[in-house]
Amino acid sequence: MKSKIKFFVLSIVGMILFFLPVWQKEIPVVVIINGTKGLFGDRLESVAVTAILLLALGCGISPLRVGEGIRVYFAGAGLRRFFWAGALVIVFLKLFQAPVFFLQNPEIGGRILKLGSTIFITIAIAGGLVIFITHSGLVEFIAVLMEPLMKPVFRLPGEAAVNIISSFVSSASVGVYLSEQYYKKGIYTTRQVCSVVVNFSVVSVGYIGVIASLAGVEGQYGALLAASFISVLLMGAVMIRIPPLSGMEDRGYKGAVRKEEKAEFTESGNRLLTAVEAGCRCAEGFTLESLLRNAGQSLLFAQKIVGVMVPAVTLALTLVHYTPIFTWLGEPLVPLLSFVRVPDAALAAPSVLIGIVEVSLPSILIGRTAAGAQTRFFVALLSIIQIVFFSEAGNAILASEIPIGFKKLVGIFLIRTLIGIPIAAFFAWLVCGL
Repeated sequence: MKSKIKFFVLSIVGMILFFLPVWQKEIPVVVIINGTKGLFGDRLESVAVTAILLLALGCGISPLRVGEGIRVYFAGAGLRRFFWAGALVIVFLKLFQAPVFFLQNPEIGGRILKLGSTIFITIAIAGGLVIFITHSGLVEFIAVLMEPLMKPVFRLPGEAAVNIISSFVSSASVGVYLSEQYYKKGIYTTRQVCSVVVNFSVVSVGYIGVIASLAGVEGQYGALLAASFISVLLMGAVMIRIPPLSGMEDRGYKGAVRKEEKAEFTESGNRLLTAVEAGCRCAEGFTLESLLRNAGQSLLFAQKIVGVMVPAVTLALTLVHYTPIFTWLGEPLVPLLSFVRVPDAALAAPSVLIGIVEVSLPSILIGRTAAGAQTRFFVALLSIIQIVFFSEAGNAILASEIPIGFKKLVGIFLIRTLIGIPIAAFFAWLVCGL
């Protein structure tokens, strides 16, 4: 009975934190994140600055005999050290107000550290509190119940159902963080964890509202949200069955042999009872120590992501604002967009590939044009279902221990774009074209 009460209480807390809108239609985690950002006010940039300075300091002293923890933390950093060095350079240039043209641009230098701070706070808070989902027993309970659906449709264990929901209600980075934890615990194989992060690390419900506003289709926010959820599920079922995901190994973390599958339960009563028992067993391990340890891990994870994100997004935004590269890349897509009946195809084309940089950029671009509502809706929806964008989800994946590299992420982005174009065109026609 004690285990059942603990499972019930912790699960309720987790569901309230991540799933129940309690204040101005926002979930508690989002309220806490926004409240924390508000406390910093005009000093919000100091969060990213502090994280990057500490990251650079730790990276610099890690080869010395200063502590096993620091050495382990920076082991295997590889090319990320160059990104962290670039982040440090950008911080110093900003602090000393160096006359660098792209950093003086308010659209680049004026937002890059604020964006980094926002991402750090989001991951640190949501990642720290996600233990009420991962260790409350809720995941195990849902996993057993959802297993009959997740396996045949998505070739994933039942735990993936929680992944899908967690991104929509929190952020893409939290979805990646949750996936990495499952991978390390042996719940996911290599193929499964890669399939989850590139198919279901969606931006949050709240950020979809931001995208709708930037694109000028805020009146269709509800339709955009529903279309995003349906499209993500449809594309996930397809992507998991084609290369490169279909050819990945079913090996565990660090090459471990795949664990045995859960037993199948054919009777609904047995399945429900087993789900409750699984949840109770997991809840027994929830302690204050595990809560604090998870909070520390989420802080370190957020720090590494910001260290990669700041230089990568700075470079990308500089290319966006000072070169016509994305316009050139978009030109070959005009015939395809015209073929699927996207109005104003020439106006939409430059926005199609720019989403790999930051998910809001396509909506910002199309929002500045004279394109109609159907085209704006198409661009907004496509940017959401492309999933892989390097200002957050892509960098979170690269900063994690999930074994999927930069080249594969770019390739998956392009595949998702090709599959997503007709799907987004259909929903845009359905919502705005009828």
